[in-house]
Amino acid sequence: MDDSTKIRNGYKQEDWARHYSEHDLTWDIAEPSPPLVRLWNDGKLKAGKVLAPGCGQGHEVVFFAERGFEVVAVDYVPAALELAGQNLKKKNLTARLLGQSFFDLDSSHDRSYDWMFEQAFFCAIDLSDRTRYVQTARRILKPGGVLVGLFYETGEEGGPPWNTTEENILESFSDGFAVECLEKSEHSTERRQGREWLAWLRKK
Repeated sequence: MDDSTKIRNGYKQEDWARHYSEHDLTWDIAEPSPPLVRLWNDGKLKAGKVLAPGCGQGHEVVFFAERGFEVVAVDYVPAALELAGQNLKKKNLTARLLGQSFFDLDSSHDRSYDWMFEQAFFCAIDLSDRTRYVQTARRILKPGGVLVGLFYETGEEGGPPWNTTEENILESFSDGFAVECLEKSEHSTERRQGREWLAWLRKK
């Protein structure tokens, strides 16, 4: 892939940082994702060690830390982690916040996590990094660990967010994960209704 294609295919760190500096966070829904909340309320999720990649302001980080999860959150934009830290502090909660790329998690994270919660991260990364995403998720999850994902189908060209279809998800994950559930969420926030694929992916 040449440099011109990579520029078309994805944001760089400074692009995301600019969104935070300009307070242009149109993707942020100011609450934990309702489908993930619903899974918790329905008893589908049990407290354990969870990784939250591309955590942003940390709404899910706060929600799950409050419910007894050991949360490790990753974002390579300093302003995002600062906001996540502030949101945790407001509720006197703690989580481990890592200021780095998800793809650069070192070997100390290997086979360490019961869960990985995906929420609008897969659709934000460079399309050429989707294979690395799957490889990293498999590497950090324990045997039998689960990636619970909300994958965003925009129905549009360009991005981010990049369109993510049912076929994209199956193509990306079927080799390394057992796809135990893949369905359009019925509990998405209003502006994402009909656009979020809820996936329950168990590491093979």
